[in-house]
This record gives sequence, structure tokens and C-alpha cells, in this order.
Amino acid sequence: MNAEEIIKLKKNALYTSLESKNLFSKFFNKSMLHNAVIMEVFFKNNFDGISYEKLCNNIPKVLGSRSSIQNLLNEGLDKKILKKIESQKDKRIKNYYLSDESSNLLIEWVKKQKNIFNH
Repeated sequence: MNAEEIIKLKKNALYTSLESKNLFSKFFNKSMLHNAVIMEVFFKNNFDGISYEKLCNNIPKVLGSRSSIQNLLNEGLDKKILKKIESQKDKRIKNYYLSDESSNLLIEWVKKQKNIFNH
């Protein structure tokens, strides 16, 4: 598969996801900041989650401000894409996780990406 075909597949997948009724897919592809937050949360999902402060430190400032990240997290919580749980290590900290369904959907997305780039 050449570069044009891969770009066409990626482009079509992105546009389709934004028009989809699948809330996770629409949320994940809404912006680069949404994409980055979901990947950061997923990376820590099987550990103790990730705090707001760690998210803000990990995500490059050019992608979004602290307030943009906070608004995005609140949106994700409202849509049940994310969940917020008190840290087991420090009760003052609330950590973010992907919901089980969102985590599974992200794994499916990764599989589709592998399939596109392995052709």
C-alpha cells in the first residue's frame, strides 16, 4: 500500500469517526488535545490512573492550556468516557481512568491502525 492509499484510509476513518454516533470515537478524534489526553490516560489506566497535574505536565503546552485540559476532562466525565477515582496512595488526589468500554474501543482503534499500516 502506498502513502496516498494509507492517507486516504486514515482520512476516511477520521471523517467517519467524527460523523459516527459512537461517543468515544467522536471525543477521541475531536482535537489533538483530546487525542493526547486519551492516550495519556490509557497509558496509566492499569496502574493508579493519572492525576490532573500529571496530565498538565505531560501534555505539551502547545496542545492546550490547563483550563482546556480541565474542560476536556469534565466533558469526558460527563460522557462517561472517563472516570475519576480517589488515589489509593494519597486520598487528596483524584486520578483519571478510561471507562472499560472506552479502553476496549481504544484497543480496537490500535488494532485498526496496525492493520492500516501493515498493508
